[in-house]
Amino acid sequence: MSGFDRGKSSEVLQLTRMAPVRLLIPESCDVDVTFFTDSEDEEVQHYEIEKRYFQDPKEVWNLLDRDHINVLCLQRFILHPSLVAPTTAKLFEALILKAMNYDLKPAGYPYGQLKGKNPRVSIFLDELNNIAPSRGQGFSGDQQAGAILQHNAEQLRSQNVRLVASSHGWRKLRPGIRSSFQFLISLRGANYPSSEQPKLYRYNRLFEKLEPGQAIIAFPTKTFTDKIRIPWYGKGEDLGYIRYIGHLKPDVDKPRTSKASVSLEDLVLALKAVAQN
Repeated sequence: MSGFDRGKSSEVLQLTRMAPVRLLIPESCDVDVTFFTDSEDEEVQHYEIEKRYFQDPKEVWNLLDRDHINVLCLQRFILHPSLVAPTTAKLFEALILKAMNYDLKPAGYPYGQLKGKNPRVSIFLDELNNIAPSRGQGFSGDQQAGAILQHNAEQLRSQNVRLVASSHGWRKLRPGIRSSFQFLISLRGANYPSSEQPKLYRYNRLFEKLEPGQAIIAFPTKTFTDKIRIPWYGKGEDLGYIRYIGHLKPDVDKPRTSKASVSLEDLVLALKAVAQN
């Protein structure tokens, strides 16, 4: 299982209660994890977190491990909006190529038994609208990654790659991406347009009245569950805290020519040489 870390709090620590966690971090950055200690300076609870570093986003998919929850710590380090589109686009291009070439190989799988297939990989994307926004909802140029995902969503599903995503609003997502998800979980405040989801549209008022923590699941057949309660796992703040160190900088084009500094003495010598000729 793999997920994208938004870096909003210490939520990654909560994952350590479920399975060992592997953090995937840009080489120029770091993630400092601190667990709380008792009066004798012993960790109150110890959970396994390991780190792997990468230079290029395309390398991320080579660092996955079957026995860990793999957490990509990338977006937290992107402060400049010009980096969002090209970085995420490069990331998903590499994923799609690996999946289509049966080259998606997390460590720990018996690949001799897969017989030319990819292992099942689930990728969790919190706030997908930041990666694949509808027009007017993202930064300039942010359509690149969304277009790649939209074009290849069916291919990824057929190659055993499952996308599990969340969004704060249906209309904030790129229209072509909306139709790529077969199972929809509606929380309080969910709202669907009649033109795209006529059956769900009829229940917009019901979604508005859901209590916090309640949800309704819509299946591909557009049949529904009753109201269900989604467990609250917490933010991991009772275990410790996380500091994100560094940020990714956009490449600055170097000037084609650089002006060399010329001293007065050099100028006088050059003028004398010209006069002698």
